[in-house]
Order: sequence, then structure tokens, then C-alpha cells
Amino acid sequence: MTNPAGPRRARTAAVLLAVLAATAACTSSSSGGGKAAGDGPTGAPVKGGVVRVAEAPSTFPDAIWPFDSPAQVTTVNTGQFQQLMYRQLYYWGLNDKVSLDEDVSLGEQPTWSADGKTVTIQVKPWKWSNGETVTAQDVLFWVNMAKAETANSGYYTQPNPSINAKYFPDNVATATAAGQTLTMTLNTPVSQSWFLDDELSQITPMPLAWDVTSATTKGSCATDAFGSDAATADCTADYNYLSKESTNGSSYVGGALWSVVNGPWKLKSYNGTSGAYDLVPNTTYSGPQKPYLDEVDFVPYTSNTTEYADLKAGSSGANAINFGYLPAEDAPVYNAKNPDQGNPLSSGGYYIPNPTYLDAISYYQINFANPTVGPLFKQGYFTKAVQDTVDQQGIINGIWKGWGYPTTGAVPSIPAGNPLSPKAAAEQATFDTAAAKKLLTDHGWNTSSSPAVCASPGTADNQCGPGIAAGAKAAFSLDYPSGSASLDTMAADLHSDAAKAGIDITMVSKTQNTIGNEGVACSPSAPTGCQWQGLLYGGWVFAPDYNPTGDALFATGAGPNIWSFSDPKLDQLIVKTTTSSDTNDMYAYEDYIANDQPVIYNPNELGIGEVSKNLHVDAGDPFQGVEPEYWYYTK
Repeated sequence: MTNPAGPRRARTAAVLLAVLAATAACTSSSSGGGKAAGDGPTGAPVKGGVVRVAEAPSTFPDAIWPFDSPAQVTTVNTGQFQQLMYRQLYYWGLNDKVSLDEDVSLGEQPTWSADGKTVTIQVKPWKWSNGETVTAQDVLFWVNMAKAETANSGYYTQPNPSINAKYFPDNVATATAAGQTLTMTLNTPVSQSWFLDDELSQITPMPLAWDVTSATTKGSCATDAFGSDAATADCTADYNYLSKESTNGSSYVGGALWSVVNGPWKLKSYNGTSGAYDLVPNTTYSGPQKPYLDEVDFVPYTSNTTEYADLKAGSSGANAINFGYLPAEDAPVYNAKNPDQGNPLSSGGYYIPNPTYLDAISYYQINFANPTVGPLFKQGYFTKAVQDTVDQQGIINGIWKGWGYPTTGAVPSIPAGNPLSPKAAAEQATFDTAAAKKLLTDHGWNTSSSPAVCASPGTADNQCGPGIAAGAKAAFSLDYPSGSASLDTMAADLHSDAAKAGIDITMVSKTQNTIGNEGVACSPSAPTGCQWQGLLYGGWVFAPDYNPTGDALFATGAGPNIWSFSDPKLDQLIVKTTTSSDTNDMYAYEDYIANDQPVIYNPNELGIGEVSKNLHVDAGDPFQGVEPEYWYYTK
């Protein structure tokens, strides 16, 4: 049950907030506790039952292998699908906390050598569903794949030799596996907290059953020496087969590959056309918190209207939605003390749980590599002008009826837990179309009509800037997801407010998955990535880069940096955050990027869940994952 705007991407871009993560939280514990306004039932758990969950319009998982390309690393694929079946080495986010959960993680806390270059990890001997033990070899399998397939990894940030910057796996000199022990030696010492939070957190152990190059041919990627020519060749052969099968929905259920799981759930059914999928408990799950429920069914929709119609039919029918979302246009005004106040579906057997603030920033991407509008976006005054036309608080108070909060910078100010500089902590969202118009006028634009026209080309401070010709227009197109009335209204507001400053934004409605597929970086091998201008696929959940240093998002060559943003000074500041434990280095990065804006910030929307009154949905996740093993019906 995701928000009508769709999923954010973890490690790459995404759109607005997912209700599934943003509302699956109650202040009471799963063993019962004090009931507060907006909480669900606190009675004793009932074993069994089926929960039907509403998906966002035209948004569903489309890749099952937890080694995703940049286009596949969305929270719908990862936190709401893959991670339910395939547990990552380190697990973050249980119980609404911006922190590591050691009990649910497959790896023990890493230990380091005295020189800070060798890290050792003990892997818990959990079981795969085929009876094999999860070992360090399964971890090395993923690491070998990451080393061989950097071009296809959504988690990869390329090295920057000019500032001696290397990220995972390029900063790994050796990696070996012996039983339950994985040992990695790095090229240089790093910030140990950053390496755990942002690098080791990427890894999902892979069963040896996946070390294959065809349905009948065994591979050697898992056992080859790290970084060897053999590993490169063998992992590429594996990748070619596994990546194809990962998007072949007909292979998801009953086959030899994806039926081997180590998480609390396994896949019962999947429909790649409609987007429906059903999960049932993995009876061999080794970790804590075995599922209460018999089944969780994810129900697809093409619009908010049809989903809301099903909710209005009530929560008690045979095919009722048990965990859905309330479209913003149908929501009551937000009441922080009692989110359920004014709930239009209360009489139908639903309650609105307390929302969870995601560890995220919301934005739309602007393509610095687009040959037409890229030169515009490279002008700091222009992106500042565009930002000043975004009425974040107006969108929150009007369209969303208070269910949201502004994005004020590159590091989330909410929830608590991130290292905010004093300047970042004090930052406010601004809305000033007059100031935006003056910025254009001061830089050589004729703003007497919209779009404004460059009247003074050149590179002086009072001219339009490099690459902008006389007569160029202050205009670009912005694609946004279809199927949501509130998003249609938001798009209209973005257009009209920008026009007041002389900026013409042409809003184009497309399906969520269409926008996700066109959102690739411009390169000779991907010319379509040079064509898009702006994408409201709107934000970033800091998972699995839980330490918000920017290396995975804003660094030159970062895989998720599909908008081709590059700033050498920023790159230097980012590198310091990955090698130093000095908080001041993090502050320097935050303060610099505040004046070097690589995206256009939007407000964060609080998802509005509608949950059956006898269903407890504890264990919210600020990283937009979902943990239905903690859900249960009550007596």
C-alpha cells in the first residue's frame, strides 16, 4: 500500500513518500502497550490470517534479484519486495529508528585492524530454504559480482582520480571467505562508521544456487579470487543470465533460482502484467520474529480513484483492502495529536495510524547533460530561481492538508538522528517569485513575459552564462507520475508559480514506471539519457547509504546521479566525509551543497494509511521498507 505518488528510490531517485513505510508504525509495542491516538489495536496477537495491501497506481516490483541496476533500485523493488525474501548483511530501520538493527542483520558488528585497513565480518549461520547455511562465501559472491559489474550496479560510485577518491568496491584490495568469516583489506584507511553504514550496507548475501550461467550450467563467480580475471569473466556470465531472469516474472515462482530464500517470506504468486504479488511465510526462516500472518497479498491499482472506491466498500468483505492509503484530496486536515481525527473511513472499519517520517529528501531531477536546457541548470542563479518558485508550505497546507514537511537541504532535518550542521539545522524553505524573477533580470534575462528570454548572453556576472545564446528561453519540461489528482494539482501549481518569475515549466504526465525507465544518465551508450529535461521521480531515501555523506548521490559519477551533476569542490568535500570521523567535515559538505544546488527540492509528503481496525501494523521503517512479519490481527 504505497502512496499514490509512488515509490522513492533507495540509492537512486524516486517519487514522494510511500504510505506503506510511512504509516506502518504504532507507538505501542507488538506485545501490547499504552494506546495513543492513531495507534492500532493492542490486543493479543492472533496467529494466521491474510492481509491485502493496496499498491500505488501502476507501481509494482519489476526485479527480484537483489543486485539491481540503477533503474531497478527503487524502494518497491528493494525494501518492499526483495528484502522480505533475501536478507541483507546489515539491516536498518526497525521500530522507526535511524539505526542499525543487529538482531535482524546477517552480519555481526565488523572488527578492524589497528591500521584501520582490514575489516573482518562474522556471518551468522542462518539457513537458506534449500537447507544450505548462509556463509561468508555467499557474501563474497555479491562482492565479486559488484567488482565485476560496476557498470550495471545501482550502488556504484566511480573513482575520481583527480582527488584520489575511491568507493566500494574499488577501495577493496583483497576479499576472502573462510567458513563464516569474511575479511576485506582496503587500499587506505576509511571512516569506519561510513564504511559500515554506506558500503557494507549495500551487500545482500546470495545463495550458491544463483552461481549459474544458465538453467543447466554451474558458474564460478562465488568462488573465484576477488578481482581476478577469472572472477570478471565468470561473474559477467552469471550476470547476463541472472539479470535477464530477474525481470522475467514468469520465473519468479517455483523455479530453481528465486525460490531459495533466507528471509521471513517467500513468493507465492507474481503477475508481471497487473503487478499483483502474494507472499507467504518462509517456514525455514532462521532470524527473529517469525510471521504471524498466513499470507500478504499486494493488490494493484491504476488510479487513486479505484483504490479509494475499494476502501469505501469497507474492511470486512472477502476481498477487502486491509492496508490501503487515503488519497490526499480525500484526507482530513492533519492533526498531529490524533491523526485519525476526521477519518472519512472510520465507519467502514479503518483507522489512520501515526505516520512515520522517512529519512529522506524529496526533489525533482534536472538534467545537466541535456543539450538544450543543461546550460540553464548549470547556472547556480537559475536553479536558485526555480527553487524559489516552489511553494513547499503552500503545497503541504493546501493540497496535502498538512500531511507533510519541507525539504530544506541535502541532509534530512527530520527524523532526528542525522548530523546536521548549525546552518543546515536553521535552514528554511523559501518561496519568493519576485526574488526569483529578479535573479533572472540581474543575469541578463528579459522577464517581461513568460518564458523569459536571454537578452544579454555572455559570462559576466550580469549576463546569462556560458552556453546560453541570445534569445534562449527560460523553459524546460518536467515529467511527473500519472494517476493522482493531488499530483496533477501540484504539477499545475509548480507551472503557475514558476511562470510568475518568467520560467515556463511544461508538465507532462506519464506512468511511474515509464518515468523510472527514462531516468538514466546521459552517455554515448545511453543517448535517451540525454533527452529528458526534468523528472519528478522525486527524492532519495537514505538506504542503504545510511550515513548521508553524499558520495552515493551527488558525487561525480555516482550511479544514482542520473542528472550528470558534477562539482570538483563538492567532490573533495564528499571524500573527506568518507575518510574522516571529524563531524566538522560533514558540516563543511552540508554548508557547501546548500549553495550549489544539484536538484530542485520538493516537500516530503506524510503517507496516510487506512488500516483495518483489528490489524496491528507495528515496526515502521523510516527507510521506506516494510516488515509484515510484525503485523498481526488481534482478538
